[in-house]
Amino acid sequence: MMNMLDKIFDKSTDAVFGVDAAGRVLFTNSAFERLLGYSHNQLCGSRCAEVLCGTDLQGKPFCGRDCPIPKTCTGQPPITDLDLIFKHADGHDILVNIGTSYIQPQPEDDSQQVKVIFSLRQVEPQRMLQRMAMPPVKKTFTTGSGSRNRLTTREEEILGLAVNSMKTNQIANRLSISTQTVRSHFKNIYYKLDVNSRTEAVILAMQQGLH
Repeated sequence: MMNMLDKIFDKSTDAVFGVDAAGRVLFTNSAFERLLGYSHNQLCGSRCAEVLCGTDLQGKPFCGRDCPIPKTCTGQPPITDLDLIFKHADGHDILVNIGTSYIQPQPEDDSQQVKVIFSLRQVEPQRMLQRMAMPPVKKTFTTGSGSRNRLTTREEEILGLAVNSMKTNQIANRLSISTQTVRSHFKNIYYKLDVNSRTEAVILAMQQGLH
């Protein structure tokens, strides 16, 4: 599992970390360290709530032992599009937008397995004002007919290759198409799945079992 996450999210521009059902950090990528200043060794095995100390925009503590997010492991729906203030390793506050997704249980499922993936992006004040004016949107992954979210067979194929850690040029070579065509397909995928990055698209696809 860890090797798969490393391959998928190592080059991601989104900060990504994963926790087990108890909220203990088991995985971080390099973008996470750049955004929040914590190395994997500093966080590994720690409860994310005790380190990141997230609060909502009114300053009310959100992170804690009763954090609702790992409860997605027990069948509750994931929390998405959440804005919190986290503590950087040097003590200053960072406003981030968070997406969360559960990971489907693996055959070797145990307590030391990543259950929930978080993707983080820093939010600028102007972007926050725009976001506050927009109604919430529920993200779904479907290939059914009559939906904005319907992916074509080619888009499903490309997203599946991304889930399996392939980069843009590798996907282009595999499918004998140009890298620009691959990027165009990804733009369509982002629009249809209502996500903003490849990281979010991959996490959503993993959540729905697309491999």
